[in-house]
Amino acid sequence: MAIGQEVFGLLPGLGMFATLWLREHNRVCDVLKREHPIWGDEQLFQTTRLIIIGETIRIVIEEYVQHLSGYLLQLKFDPTLLFKSNFQYGNRISLEFTQLYHWHPLMPDSFLISGDQVTYPQFLFNTSVLTHYGIEKLVDAFSKQVAGQIGGGHNIHPVVTKVAVGTIKESRQLRMQPFNEYRKRFNLRPYTSFRQFSANEEIALELEELYGDIDALEFYPGLMLEQTRPGALFGESMVEMGAPFSLKGLLGNPICSPNYWKPSTFGGRVGFDIVNSATLKKLVCLNTRTCPYVAFRIPTEEREPEGDSKERTDEL
Repeated sequence: MAIGQEVFGLLPGLGMFATLWLREHNRVCDVLKREHPIWGDEQLFQTTRLIIIGETIRIVIEEYVQHLSGYLLQLKFDPTLLFKSNFQYGNRISLEFTQLYHWHPLMPDSFLISGDQVTYPQFLFNTSVLTHYGIEKLVDAFSKQVAGQIGGGHNIHPVVTKVAVGTIKESRQLRMQPFNEYRKRFNLRPYTSFRQFSANEEIALELEELYGDIDALEFYPGLMLEQTRPGALFGESMVEMGAPFSLKGLLGNPICSPNYWKPSTFGGRVGFDIVNSATLKKLVCLNTRTCPYVAFRIPTEEREPEGDSKERTDEL
């Protein structure tokens, strides 16, 4: 495949984003070619690759992490903030973050695309979903459908349950510390009972029967079952542990270091401006014909009445 990885055949959504980024890569190459007509293919490719990395980081920090974190503080992608600090640049990632980032409960029970209800058997390993509906309809559909909630329990579709099982088995094999120990490490108050941990009586009783003591609760089940904040996807621990490591990992990319973060790295001012003005909407609308609705929050007219619930979310 042109996108270079067979896993993109697993989910049409992955193929959708891979196609958008491939189009963006080609678009930026054309921009650089006009700016530098004497450049060869390799220099155009490598410089565009750096621009694409920069665009990705900006969109992830300023829109994706911003939205998921629920922070009132406005996050900004500004590598210069770290230039005078002792910061390590590289591609290291902690084991705990790879465990934490198994967010398969985000997947809805089925997919509503252009009026059609598409089930998992119809969706998985079916690249024809992408070619049948097209990029615009998929972007619009995914942006307007409510996602699953990650925290709180009773929200993992049977199709992806094995992912959670595999993650727990891996954590046991690696002898990871219990959930409460990680809360202490991140200056969060450890839970003293399962009822304090979860307001759901059924979940609290089952966990107490299984673990016996709240201090024995494992890391990944703790993240997945912790009661969520009002109107949020996650519990407190997921946000306080995940968001800082996410930002450090993104800003740790070498392009954010003092030697790289300058216009010449990105082919001059034109390329640097592309990085510094990147948004999710621009990524989609500069690479599609119709500019469909795209955001990490569903439009107001698509939202269902919330009633008395304080835990419903409208996240993508």
